[in-house]
Amino acid sequence: MAASHWLTGPAAALAIAASLVCGMTSAAAEGAADFYRGKTVKFIVGTAAGGGFSTYALFLASHIGRHIPGNPNVVVEHMPGTGGIKSLNYAASAAPKDGSVFAVAMPNFWVTPYVSPTAVTFDPKKFRFIGRVSDFGRVLAVWHTTGVRTIDDLKKKTLTVGASSKRSTTSVAPTLINELLGTKMKVVTGYRGTGPTLVAMERSEVDATTVASATLVGTRGHWLRDRKIVVLAGLDFAEVPGAPRIRDLIKDDRQRALWDFVALPALFGTASLVAPGVPADRLAALRQGFNATVKDPAFLADGKRRNLAVNPQTGEELDALHAKHGSPTPEIVAHVARVMGVKSR
Repeated sequence: MAASHWLTGPAAALAIAASLVCGMTSAAAEGAADFYRGKTVKFIVGTAAGGGFSTYALFLASHIGRHIPGNPNVVVEHMPGTGGIKSLNYAASAAPKDGSVFAVAMPNFWVTPYVSPTAVTFDPKKFRFIGRVSDFGRVLAVWHTTGVRTIDDLKKKTLTVGASSKRSTTSVAPTLINELLGTKMKVVTGYRGTGPTLVAMERSEVDATTVASATLVGTRGHWLRDRKIVVLAGLDFAEVPGAPRIRDLIKDDRQRALWDFVALPALFGTASLVAPGVPADRLAALRQGFNATVKDPAFLADGKRRNLAVNPQTGEELDALHAKHGSPTPEIVAHVARVMGVKSR
């Protein structure tokens, strides 16, 4: 489900457009370089340190400054709260709109504005994407001592599932699985990101969690190698070796559409974005820096060393994907709002 097919068109038109873009990019880079030279740019992450979004943000931040015109210093700032919405509200309201701040598009960027519009200070359609290092397919995983090995086992045995907040996908996903498939998971909230949740699993505070597969491979690969953790199912569109996808276990089309509304943000994965109001030349500079970074041999080698997948998409491709995503039906909004414990509009 890539966005590249939205960028196709007659070869001649593409050649003309490319020449115009190159001209604008050169002019934009010259002015942007003056702005970014000597600056410190903040990269905001809506989780605590130690999880997948944090890991990828630190990875990107350690390289992208070399490729942004003017070579600014890029630092990561963790801002956990409200399933990632606190960080996005900050980017949209309190943060400078001069291109000196960009943020991770947390999964609730797509969900919360629909189901709880009073909780956000932004219109997601007005944000612009910088790029995505990798998609972020999520899985449902349990600790090896639980004895649970399949989704059917979860229908017979109650397990505790660690999550951040009731409005987070880490809580919404297992709650919906209970409703749609008849499992018996008990969600325990209060863990500020994937890192603390995985620590809680190791300490037997919780039995399971939902987590990005890239995070497991990148930060807990030894758990998979030593079979300390069992992956029960994939939670979105990506195929998971040896495990079913939840969407394939749901037989009713309307229920599957409900599930997909929550699952689709995984395609955006580790995407970063800027809030409305950032000047076009600085957005272009950030995109230029991102596009150069994900092709940089040093960046790719570092990703391999860190065991982090690199499967990039450009900001323009993500903008197109976001526009195509459209709006969920009122029925889906109401259902997810109920699961999240909020009143839909």
